[in-house]
Amino acid sequence: MPIYEMNNEDIMGAETISISQPEPKYGDSDETSVFDALNPMSDKGTKLRHAAFQIDNSVGSLIAMMPFNQFEEQEGYNPFDDDRTLMGYEDFAWSFLHSKSPEETSAIKQRIDKQRNTKKFVSESGIAGILSSIYAGSIDPVNVMAMGLPLTNLVRGGSILATSAKFAGANAIGGVASEVALSATQETRTLEESALNVTFDAMLGGLLGSAAQLVKNRGQIVSKFKNDVLGEQLTVQQNTPNNTSVGAMEVPDTTLEQETLKGPSFINKTMNVSPVGRVAQSPSKTARQINQQLAENNFTFAKNEEGIASFTAVETKVRGYETLVYKQVESTKDFYKNYRKKAKERDGSRLSLYEFSEQVGDAMRNGDRHAIPEVAEAARAVRPIVEKTKDRMVELGILREGVTVSTAESYFPRIYKFDKILNDRAEFRNIIADWLQEMNQRTVYKAESSLAKADAGIEQARTSAPQAEKLNAEIKEAERWSGKKQLLMDEIEKNRKLVAEKETVSAEIEKRKAKKPTKKLEQLERKLVRIEEAENKLASYQRSLDILDKPRQFRNEYRQLTRKANSLTRYDNRRYAALRRMEPLAREEVEAAADDIINKIIGAPSGIVPSELIPDGLTKRAGFTKSRTLNIPDERIKDFLESDVNYVMENYVRQVAPEIELTAQFGRVDMDAQIKAITNDYNTLISEAKTAKERGKLEARRDADLRDIRAMRDRLLGTYGAPKDPSSFFVRAGRIARHVNFLRLLGGMTISSLPDMARPIMQHGLRSALKPLGKMLTDISAMKIAKADLREMGIGLEYALSSRSKVIADLNDPYARRTFLERGLEWSSQKFGNFTLMNQYTDTMKMWTGVVTQSKILRAAQEVAAGNALSSKEIKKLAHLGVDKNMLERIAQQYSKHGEDLDGMLTGHSHLWDDRVVRETFQAAVLKDVRTTVITPGIGDTPLMMSSELGKIVMQFKTFFFGTHNRALVSGIQSGDASFYYGALLQISLGSLVYVLKSMMAGREINAEPANLVKEGLDWSGMMGWLGEPNNLLENLSGGSYGMSAMFGGPPASRYQSRNGIGALLGPTFDLGGDIQNITAGVMNGEFDDREVRSVRKLLPFQNLFYLSPLLNQVEEQLK
Repeated sequence: MPIYEMNNEDIMGAETISISQPEPKYGDSDETSVFDALNPMSDKGTKLRHAAFQIDNSVGSLIAMMPFNQFEEQEGYNPFDDDRTLMGYEDFAWSFLHSKSPEETSAIKQRIDKQRNTKKFVSESGIAGILSSIYAGSIDPVNVMAMGLPLTNLVRGGSILATSAKFAGANAIGGVASEVALSATQETRTLEESALNVTFDAMLGGLLGSAAQLVKNRGQIVSKFKNDVLGEQLTVQQNTPNNTSVGAMEVPDTTLEQETLKGPSFINKTMNVSPVGRVAQSPSKTARQINQQLAENNFTFAKNEEGIASFTAVETKVRGYETLVYKQVESTKDFYKNYRKKAKERDGSRLSLYEFSEQVGDAMRNGDRHAIPEVAEAARAVRPIVEKTKDRMVELGILREGVTVSTAESYFPRIYKFDKILNDRAEFRNIIADWLQEMNQRTVYKAESSLAKADAGIEQARTSAPQAEKLNAEIKEAERWSGKKQLLMDEIEKNRKLVAEKETVSAEIEKRKAKKPTKKLEQLERKLVRIEEAENKLASYQRSLDILDKPRQFRNEYRQLTRKANSLTRYDNRRYAALRRMEPLAREEVEAAADDIINKIIGAPSGIVPSELIPDGLTKRAGFTKSRTLNIPDERIKDFLESDVNYVMENYVRQVAPEIELTAQFGRVDMDAQIKAITNDYNTLISEAKTAKERGKLEARRDADLRDIRAMRDRLLGTYGAPKDPSSFFVRAGRIARHVNFLRLLGGMTISSLPDMARPIMQHGLRSALKPLGKMLTDISAMKIAKADLREMGIGLEYALSSRSKVIADLNDPYARRTFLERGLEWSSQKFGNFTLMNQYTDTMKMWTGVVTQSKILRAAQEVAAGNALSSKEIKKLAHLGVDKNMLERIAQQYSKHGEDLDGMLTGHSHLWDDRVVRETFQAAVLKDVRTTVITPGIGDTPLMMSSELGKIVMQFKTFFFGTHNRALVSGIQSGDASFYYGALLQISLGSLVYVLKSMMAGREINAEPANLVKEGLDWSGMMGWLGEPNNLLENLSGGSYGMSAMFGGPPASRYQSRNGIGALLGPTFDLGGDIQNITAGVMNGEFDDREVRSVRKLLPFQNLFYLSPLLNQVEEQLK
């Protein structure tokens, strides 16, 4: 067959032939198409998604690139000694800085190679790779949180541009956080790549924000179209509550949805460890509302966006009573200073402050009089506090009108010296027994008089019975003439005429008797008999006429006689009681009663002694009333009563404040009506449930809600978790240990609190927070005025009371006894807060926040009064604080009367306001914001087990993290404000600074790697709330082999480095036990090395005060 040569250009042109042709594909192809990325069943797509998850998702990267910690360290090894070791890996040299062996260097190389190959695989997959990367990034928890938060701020009618900017900003912040995490776990991730990804995240967020706002506005867009194009009238639903009440703010009738928390549900679920967080997510609307009214919170609810105010919590109002304690403490100090100045001029002797305070207490029992003028003046200065609380309790019906003091000349709260009673029980029992016997004997002397009165009453009752019977017959006789009065009067007249002849007839008969009897004499004698009968009838007829004329008078007389006749049994009982009272109590009886009284006093579980102390059996004996009150004069048991006015008034206010505010809010201290309302609400929900399983869940949830509500109520009262025996060794040892732990471990707490400086910015924004700060620092006179105003609200009292430090250190013990040791520890703990500068720092932070909040509310009130509209953000923030539009108008009225503008810094002088409802609402709003900005944990923030004695020991110093979780982390996410996110970044940065300062103080090497600084910043800032504690515990117990630090490739968290494993797991008290064990073992074994020296130092109070710690570090180094 012939073969012909042919040129291709003869068939197709040269241009056509020059077009490149793809190679033919046979069988399976290794290339990944865009459809593989979208197909969840595709093996190629699965492989690609896994690869993208490893490089573009922070969690996936953390897991895939987890560093190796199992290599044994090779002494003297340095990967940089030989240039060939890192050949080809020069760009990643910093990754080998901590390599301690050739095996670890090889593992790091493998990790870098894996990252390179994974990135190459994703990038070569084209569009499918891009889609997979977007998918992996979209499910990154950081990005999910960042994108989910602006969704909580979507409102109908919102600006598309503004929403787009919010989403873009939130996504950019999330992108930065995500890239920081990815860069920390990937050696091959470059700065350019991160910047590009953050830019893409911002653009994507903006697009999604615009789309989300368009969807949200769809209803109004349609309505506007109907109105403008079709001519239909647009009607806007008004959601603003109509608060027209004069006496109190009207409670809007909200729905369950309006009482729902904002923010992602998975974030809100993390609050289920605390009672306030659990009840806030209850299926019962009533439970949610009562929860808000009872416990202070920083939550944002759906109703706040509609301008409906959150309830003012009873807890917030109770905390405002601290200003009364502050005033008392400061006034007593001032009078003591005056006393010291004049003491030398008198006799030279001088009382200590404690002795002076006791003398003030004595004076308050004795009409506020004392030989020392300053003591008397101090007592008179405290008296208004007692009177103010008494008047409020009378107003609420807690005390009866006109209540008086019967145990002293003037009232001073009675608080017993429990240890004095225990130590001198026999003496105290004799005093009580003597008084009981005297009361009994005094009544015995009066028994004879009572017996005579009872006998007279019995005689009167016996004579009244026949009188009543006779009168009853006369009344019945008169009733026979009812309607026949004229006939009765005729009969009376007829008989009266006949009786009038009696004298004449009698005289005639006497005259004729001297003569011979005649028929006429017989007639006269018969007539005289008729006259005598007429006399009897006349008396009866006249009585009947009198009764008919005055029926009410005679019936009342009959009733009185009947009552006297029937009082025979009563007088018999009185006679029996009088005879019994004449029998005196035996000494054995009164001593047994005294023992019973003492047991009730020292056994009071909360330290709050009940008023009813007299035993039941004794109230039936002579001298004792049914009130069962121990009315023994204070003077007789003076040595067994606390007289220190500072201690007594602090405890008095702590006891009466919750009682007052609970009664004012709920009608009763026990909240009985509210508990029934929750039960009824659940009964409705259970009846509507469709399955037995649903009903069972609701019943369990009802019991849990009621338990939490009761627990928070009792925490406020100071009775929850109270030990059965407050004087037991375990309870008192635990209390002492907590004080010792505070003194020896929290010397650096002020430095640890530096991240709190970001909290006002997180709550109010950079501009709103910093402008008043500048005024505070430059205008001292204006700040003094604002400070005095804030102190009237209970803000800025830490220097005198250390209330926040006590809460954070778990020292707020409502049933503490007072031995000399315990009193000394309390005094030391109080002063320690000043030594560490924590109290001064807290006061400054609270004053700063108070100025910001007060100015913000008052400025908003002025805007509303002027007819200007507030932004939706301002409306939500103010409603979150408990202030709605109506209340703002009323605040503006009060501010115009009493307020003051200190060159842009507004102060209301709210203590002068004449509208109590407005005053209390405004002050509570400011106080709430201050307590949540400067984190002060409340009654609902910590798990219930932390109120038990064991919980206090094991969980000491953990209170702050639970408070931060609820009041900062979750609440910030709920608000969705941009200020929370840049404030959080600032707080993390300050946390990193704390790590550096703490490391310098402890003499530890500072790890300045970015990943470690971010990790330490997160930990020291407290931004992770309680979620960070399990990680730190895991790192401590595993020696750094597990946990976040192991994943980041850095050392374990520095905050737990000073604790041993037992201390990390069971708290600082057990850590103290471990240190004592180390010291004991060292002494016994004769090996006193670094560990033993360190343990000795940790036992010393004040050992880590930030200005003493460097000196002690040098001493410690010399002893090692």
